Amino acid sequence: MAHSAEQWADVAKGIGRAARGAYPRLFEADSIPPELWTEMADAGLLGLATPAEFGGAGLTTAEIGPIARAFAYGAGVQGLVTTWQSHNLLSDWIFSRFATPDQQAKWRPEIAAGRVSCAFAVSEPGAGAHPKRLSASAAPDGDGFRLNGQKAYVTNGPIAAVFAIVVVADMDAGGRKRFASFLVPRDAPGLTVHASEHVNFLKPCGHASLTLENVFVPATDRLGGDDDIYPTMVAPLRDHEDSAGAWARLGAYERLAAAFKPIDPVTAGGLAARMRAVERLLIDDPTDAGTLSARIVLEDARRAMEAAVAAHPNQLGDADAALAHDLAKLGDVARYAIDARFRRLGLSLEDCA
Repeated sequence: MAHSAEQWADVAKGIGRAARGAYPRLFEADSIPPELWTEMADAGLLGLATPAEFGGAGLTTAEIGPIARAFAYGAGVQGLVTTWQSHNLLSDWIFSRFATPDQQAKWRPEIAAGRVSCAFAVSEPGAGAHPKRLSASAAPDGDGFRLNGQKAYVTNGPIAAVFAIVVVADMDAGGRKRFASFLVPRDAPGLTVHASEHVNFLKPCGHASLTLENVFVPATDRLGGDDDIYPTMVAPLRDHEDSAGAWARLGAYERLAAAFKPIDPVTAGGLAARMRAVERLLIDDPTDAGTLSARIVLEDARRAMEAAVAAHPNQLGDADAALAHDLAKLGDVARYAIDARFRRLGLSLEDCA
């Protein structure tokens, strides 16, 4: 589908608005209705980051950002946007950068058509994604590898047909872990997908935990070759996600500003002003520094929003109240990442608040 960025934004906003009307309790659903997923696929929204040769629109992450803003504003359900955005983001991040031509030819047309979604499995129970604490492993076995261990907090895990799983492959001369990543189909013998009990917000976006018990993976399903995959695939992904996520939160806060307007015009105006600042930062400074600055403004917006919700209890509609709750929880997650960046600079978020 040959659309301009503005046309794609209109398509996304329209589908978001229609979904909000057709599924008024979507914010508490366990999964996206299949009819809605099909509608998104038919509109081309599930192949935005997939190259045209594989049936997609071939958009960059920067081009998808404003579309995410429009979708978030139209739908007002952050979990729906998260599922959609992760589907597109991982198509770009994993397959564009680390997949072989054969892997791309096998999976990318299916992803663009919405018949398949890929989930990224890094974190582990009690370990998070810290490389020193990860223990899921891959051991050579003939023309492939045997994978063992556990994974947790896997976004889109309940709907994924294939997982990009990060495991410890070996140790370097200094005793430091070296990581590999493999494409593992959901139906691979020894792979068990469990519903996650750790993420209780962002519905209808689902999360999963994985158990790997002697899962055999052919060497041809390895991503990124023989190099240590952590510094190139895992570590930079947070920044990649941040930029896309900031656009989605921009649209969500704009919707809340509109919802607060008849209740608390001062808060509504303050949120709208902050979002204009976020917009300019994302457009004028599409660097890590610009994204970090945008996230600081979003953190300030979160505080203002939470104060307004507390001051006007039960005055938002159910969907907007759920949206405010999800944005507050996302702010908690984002704050950890922001603080980590500032600590590297010898500062703290409070210095800029």
